[in-house]
Amino acid sequence: MNPQERKSKSIAKLKELGVPFMEHLPVIEGEEEINARSEQEIAKRAIACVLTIQLACNFSKEENSIIAESKCCLMKHAVKFGVDRNFTEEEQTFFTGIPYSWSICDMIWKFDAYWILLWALGIVDELTYPDSICDCDAAINAVADCADFDDFIKQVKLRSISEILDEADLIFRYHWACDDALINGRNAPKNLHPGVVLERHRGLRWLIGKGVHEFEEWN
Repeated sequence: MNPQERKSKSIAKLKELGVPFMEHLPVIEGEEEINARSEQEIAKRAIACVLTIQLACNFSKEENSIIAESKCCLMKHAVKFGVDRNFTEEEQTFFTGIPYSWSICDMIWKFDAYWILLWALGIVDELTYPDSICDCDAAINAVADCADFDDFIKQVKLRSISEILDEADLIFRYHWACDDALINGRNAPKNLHPGVVLERHRGLRWLIGKGVHEFEEWN
């Protein structure tokens, strides 16, 4: 499927759902224009991300004794899974210092970007309409139920680039609908959840190696 066909497919779905769209919003990249992530790269990014999210949740409780213990425990898991060198600069601050309150909030929201990675790895069966946050318990258990990285990778069946691009194009148009509503002082249409849409977009752009602006921190 070429980019224009993919755009047309997305618009047909938006029409069916009653979600506003802009006809002249451009196409996204085609398969020959992207830098798709490898199975191993996605898996390590997913594990590093969820470990940091768990730590962020403990920071949000503001219990110092829990935080100190959690840092130690989660870093041991990072070493066990071989991702202790895969944290982003932002994620490292959670393990080495005390992050800002806004950073804690942002990290917890990354559950839905992480969910996209699990979907791309074939661990999550399908992406539902983005009107609510993901199943956080299932998201955590996807890693917590595994003994190590090899155990985690056994459950992986990487989705095709075509599937990933289909979702990347659709979320691009959902994101426009949310932004257009915000600019014009309206609620997001058809119960779209702007935070979920943003995080899914972040994850999908990272998967195709095209993160820009607010999506750059995973590069």
